Amino acid sequence: MNNFFKKKKKYLYLITPPQLLTKRLPLPKYLKILNEVLKTKKIKFLQLRLKNKTKKQILNTSKAISYICKKNRTIFFINDYADDEIIKCCDGIHLGQKDISLKKVYKIKAKKKFLGITCHNSKSLVRKAMQLNPSYISLGSFFNTKTKKIKFRAKIKNIDWFKKNFSLPCAAIGGIDLKNCKKIIKTKCDLIAISSGVWDFDKGPVEAVKLFNNIINKKK
Repeated sequence: MNNFFKKKKKYLYLITPPQLLTKRLPLPKYLKILNEVLKTKKIKFLQLRLKNKTKKQILNTSKAISYICKKNRTIFFINDYADDEIIKCCDGIHLGQKDISLKKVYKIKAKKKFLGITCHNSKSLVRKAMQLNPSYISLGSFFNTKTKKIKFRAKIKNIDWFKKNFSLPCAAIGGIDLKNCKKIIKTKCDLIAISSGVWDFDKGPVEAVKLFNNIINKKK
């Protein structure tokens, strides 16, 4: 991923929790938690994933999170939305299969933003994505997850195939937590995408991030 991605190094790619902007997790409360997490300097990438929200909600949330990401030198992605105002707030856009369009891709590239593309468990989707010259692709889901409904189940061999055939960074996503992450970390994937495995950890997200980082760096 150009100048901020080092080959043969794995990074934590944190995805915002689905509870964001609910009564349980209003934005001010979340921003305080997020700042503490990013202050660990162990999260290289953060993705804002909001569904069924207004443009105003997404824009306001993006601006607030962008500030915290810049302060902590975290690369900030937004999931799916490529509106002119929203795209100004981030470093990159991640597109799901249902949200890919040439118009969006051209806009993202024109704005000199990074591009991530979901490829599920499909070799054909990977090949199509590669024609769009993305910054990385993601594969998953590898495990059961409460974050979203699982429609596609990926296997370790998906990562092996991708890394054998392409030099692009690959993100593994879907149900990754402290109990199962070693199976993914042992592969050649570059980004470990996590959501509930951090936010729902019983000892808190900061401790979860530190433990994930220890495992990635083989301290435990």
